[in-house]
Amino acid sequence: MRLYYADIRGIDENDALYPSLSANKGSAFGVSLLAAAYQDYAGAPLPKIVKLLTGKPLFPERPEYHYSVSHSKTHVVVALSKQPVGVDTETHRSIKQTTIEKLTSPAELAGLPVFDIWVLRESLFKLTGKGDIRSMRFYKRNGKIVPPEDGVFCRLYSDIEGSSTAVACYDGDFPDKIKKIPIETLLKKDAVKRRAKKAKDKEKEN
Repeated sequence: MRLYYADIRGIDENDALYPSLSANKGSAFGVSLLAAAYQDYAGAPLPKIVKLLTGKPLFPERPEYHYSVSHSKTHVVVALSKQPVGVDTETHRSIKQTTIEKLTSPAELAGLPVFDIWVLRESLFKLTGKGDIRSMRFYKRNGKIVPPEDGVFCRLYSDIEGSSTAVACYDGDFPDKIKKIPIETLLKKDAVKRRAKKAKDKEKEN
């Protein structure tokens, strides 16, 4: 398994190298990062993507590769693996205490922050496609994350600034870190040139 992320703050999604595959904001960044990740991991261009009736996407021509994509307001993350995988990331923000109490249990909060709990739930759902995210319960015991389903392994990452990120899989083979991909890798050539010119002009002003 390999994990990748990019910082998309202040970037126009219309400048993304690949088009969106859904109506969700950030999808174009997700596809563009997936292409960069696949090139790094498999050493080949991004293969054709098809969505099943369940909504789960896959590579029909390269079924040996599994992937999961998540994007927040600030970052986009991709997990690529030879085994099924689920990934989720969320930007930290203020949440009402009443909302936290509705979404979690005191036992969960005793070991995990609310955003860690939420991304763990989302990553598990993306892995299995089963369950109700709001009723899933994750706990931390003896320093280990205990998911609500047997045979599943989960890990949290703090590599992404101001965010919680979680990965779920069946084999427990997690990388130590998430690899950062320069945003320029995900953008069209003209967008990269505009960013370079803007940076150069700013240097001259200073």
